[in-house]
Amino acid sequence: MTPLRASHAGGSTARAVAVVVLATFLLAGPLGCLTTQVPPVGAQGPFHLERDEARLWEQAKEEERQLREKAPLYNDPILEDYLNDVARRLVPPEARDQGLLKIHVTAIKDPTLNAFTYPNGAVYIHTGLLARVENESELAMVLGHEITHATERHALRFTRSARNKMIGFSIASIIASIAVANAAGKKAEQGDWSSAYVINQIGNLLVNLGLQLGFLAAVNGYGRELEREADVGGLRDMVAAGYDPEQAPRVFELLKDDHGDSSKLEVFFFGSHPRLDERIASTRELVQTEYEKTPAPRVTDTREFQMRTRVLVRDDAVLNLNDGRYGHAEFELKRVLDLTPNDPVAHDVYGQLYEKQAAEAKDPDEAARLTKQALDKYEEASRLDSTYADPYRAIGILRYKAGDRPEALAAFKRYLELKPAAADAQQVKDYILELEAP
Repeated sequence: MTPLRASHAGGSTARAVAVVVLATFLLAGPLGCLTTQVPPVGAQGPFHLERDEARLWEQAKEEERQLREKAPLYNDPILEDYLNDVARRLVPPEARDQGLLKIHVTAIKDPTLNAFTYPNGAVYIHTGLLARVENESELAMVLGHEITHATERHALRFTRSARNKMIGFSIASIIASIAVANAAGKKAEQGDWSSAYVINQIGNLLVNLGLQLGFLAAVNGYGRELEREADVGGLRDMVAAGYDPEQAPRVFELLKDDHGDSSKLEVFFFGSHPRLDERIASTRELVQTEYEKTPAPRVTDTREFQMRTRVLVRDDAVLNLNDGRYGHAEFELKRVLDLTPNDPVAHDVYGQLYEKQAAEAKDPDEAARLTKQALDKYEEASRLDSTYADPYRAIGILRYKAGDRPEALAAFKRYLELKPAAADAQQVKDYILELEAP
């Protein structure tokens, strides 16, 4: 579960959430007590979908179609191939050999820390979560957790359990849920994020489209028992694929770090901070008891992971920057520049970060210092790539504001030379007219 912007919180969203949750309990068909003790895919020979499970898969297929039409998917085919190559290594052989369950990983452009899986094996992972993990072993733990939801048939088990309990599910409890959600929405609107657990833009999209399975997987979760089972399965499968189990607890430690953006509350798909502490402890215990003698060599990281995720991390920094999460953005930009110090786009985005911080600085001296740092970053970006237009516009504006007319004029002209059809070309031409006026 991840937070919703305050402007989207409130009664209508709360009621929509309650409706989706109730529909989720009913989506598998008529009430009836069905067993939740179902074997993993392929564990007992040939795998066949049960009737209610087949309905879940059909619904998953339709929901995924709608989601892919509306969600901001991250378009990088080489990265997607890489993610799916890692994922294939994590699928247990007995599940992989069945051929029916096909795991496929897609990235969604969203800076929050989330991932979710449809029962048919479609895995969606936010760029924020991909940008947070630091090596391939940590990535394997995250993907292994999600893949386990599919191979262990958690959606079927969860919905059967919910339906089996519907007899005692009262209308009063639904009304109470709506009231609680309304109260949380009002607190969020007032800026009291510490008291309001609400959902992010992707969660909002799932609710607005009525995507019940997506909402269940991405926002509601499968409950503590099945989420823990996914942790255990993810760790098991990453070790079986040759990854370093010591990196598994590190994933949860990374998710706790707010990088100084404590006012921007984040509720993780892995759980709240106390829940993360619990998972750190339980995963560490598993590593020390079950996997202490895992034979070498173990894969911790690969250059391919660093290269394939580099641009995604940079792009996610832009998303965080636009959301005012400056600590996250700076952390990600430093990570990119540590790997590729001559990246002009990263320097340009760093300039934008300093410029935004300067605009919000209360102390004039601090604002001047940050503005100077922004200008230095823009000029470094233009030095590294003289054909990259965007830094020249930023240099022109900052120079113009500082009264450095010749430098501003030169920067604006260079910008138009490189980008004559820019959307703001007329505005920049007007700046040039002003600078050239006697």
